Amino acid sequence: MRGFILNTQLVKEEDLVVTILTKNRVLKLYRFYGARHSVVNIGYLIDFEIEQTMVNIDRLRNVMQIGYSFLLDIEKMIVWQNFIKMMNLHLFEVEEVDNFYFDMLEEIIKHFNRNPKRVLIEYYIKLLKHEGRLSEFECFLCDKKIENRVNLARGYLCACEKCIPKKGFEISKIKTLFEDEKTTLLNNQEIENLYKILSLGI
Repeated sequence: MRGFILNTQLVKEEDLVVTILTKNRVLKLYRFYGARHSVVNIGYLIDFEIEQTMVNIDRLRNVMQIGYSFLLDIEKMIVWQNFIKMMNLHLFEVEEVDNFYFDMLEEIIKHFNRNPKRVLIEYYIKLLKHEGRLSEFECFLCDKKIENRVNLARGYLCACEKCIPKKGFEISKIKTLFEDEKTTLLNNQEIENLYKILSLGI
């Protein structure tokens, strides 16, 4: 079985409870510490087995890490692990999921070297569409239709510049992002601004 490690929690000495996203489940498994164990860390893609137990949590066994190209790039790993931590909070207390979330993470790691923040923004739009949460171009605070520049709040909720009084984005660029799931029209500063909003939480 394969899965992405969403979280690790130290429970006793160096034993861990590990949260893993698989194709259709979010698992919590107990991992005993030992010198021969593979390293488990947030964001790692692993192959593993589950050992059934008589207690209320099964064991994580025979872990093998599946490498990806940016694994040794510290800056990219920080961005990746921050996103995984947000995914863990997003799926908190969920046990069954459809395969969208696992498949999305697999796709992200294939393209992550291109430009991590752009890739995450594009796939975040896919996630919002999948969950039916992608905002319309009406201000979520005053309900007025947005015509010119648009501000975005957490969850990329659209707002007008009167309700959120700071410099917004050109509406044509955000419409293209929402419709085509591409960041090509956005400059690097706009990407940074969108990433900061994404970092507020999925």
